[in-house]
Amino acid sequence: MKRFIYGGISALVLATTAITPGLTAPAPDFRAIALNQMQFNFTAPFISSSGLLGDHHVIRVMVVGMSLEDLMIRIPSGMSKYGQVKVTDESGKEVPAKITATKDQVAIAFSQPVEPGHILEVDIPGIQTYAEAGNILLYGITAKRVGISGQIPVGTARIQVPDRS
Repeated sequence: MKRFIYGGISALVLATTAITPGLTAPAPDFRAIALNQMQFNFTAPFISSSGLLGDHHVIRVMVVGMSLEDLMIRIPSGMSKYGQVKVTDESGKEVPAKITATKDQVAIAFSQPVEPGHILEVDIPGIQTYAEAGNILLYGITAKRVGISGQIPVGTARIQVPDRS
């Protein structure tokens, strides 16, 4: 009987040892492996970032693919007032452009096409809004690229309304 019990315990320990490594080893994360091997090739302008700088809403657009002739920014419906819009490049130098602003949109027509590889920073100062703190303001952005007729979508910049206190 003792031999049967000890033999059973030995078999149980051996089986547990053989099975345990398979249970504790994590399954491979195939998504992480794929992301590490994935390469992104941007061929159109895109919004690289957006946010607040004091009472300024700042939107950065990365120019990729083709040169840009203009940008069109749709103003969110919760906006009541804003100041003189300014566009600068990645070095902080003002980009020459004709800027036409209305309640609903800002049209930026560049004096010279903006070449790929540049970052444009659109600064919208003096923001006054009816939106409550915590709400998200959405700026729809389109652009006209050299050699393509019509506007192409660039993206939507999201800026959260800060607490006014």
